[in-house]
Amino acid sequence: MKLFVIVGLQRTGTTLLASMLGRHPEINMLFESVTKDSLKLIGKEWNGNKLLAYRQIRQKTRSSYWGHFINRLSNLDFKKKNKHHLVRPYPTSIMSIEDYKKEGAVFITIERDKESSVSSMKKRAGQSEKQASFEWEEGMKIINNLKSDGAYSLSFVDLVNNSENILKEICEFLEVEYLEKMLEGPKYNFVYPQDSVVKRES
Repeated sequence: MKLFVIVGLQRTGTTLLASMLGRHPEINMLFESVTKDSLKLIGKEWNGNKLLAYRQIRQKTRSSYWGHFINRLSNLDFKKKNKHHLVRPYPTSIMSIEDYKKEGAVFITIERDKESSVSSMKKRAGQSEKQASFEWEEGMKIINNLKSDGAYSLSFVDLVNNSENILKEICEFLEVEYLEKMLEGPKYNFVYPQDSVVKRES
């Protein structure tokens, strides 16, 4: 079993990229699994997961019962059914970046400029300017560490404006054959489904 993790911030194209890679017949693609499910999948060459830097996964810190309690307390979440947490003092993944590395995982990072990311996080996720900026900065520390360790890195703009070449490069990185049907990923993006990639300027 080979393992890879897509790591990016909120609103930076992680779900779009995951939906594209998930079209490949040799990739089991998970969506933000914060458990160890990516270690249990069978039947394909690669097991992939996608996680949000800082909010879900951090360099060394793992989720815990205590961390979950603090997250709920910080968001005044006292109901049985969790509400969306605008603030995340602790991550939600029980595996850290270092844990994935010990399992032999390789990483794909995707990023977007701060202004566009923060604006989208405020609009779509309801975060304040201060919190969105803080998460972008902390998340980029994680992403930059992964880049320095040899992760395949791309930008959101590259993905949407040069999809085919980017996917070919990722397939080369994973040592699998590029397939044109991967471009159909946007149709299978259950969060933001669309017929095709919408090109962006930033």
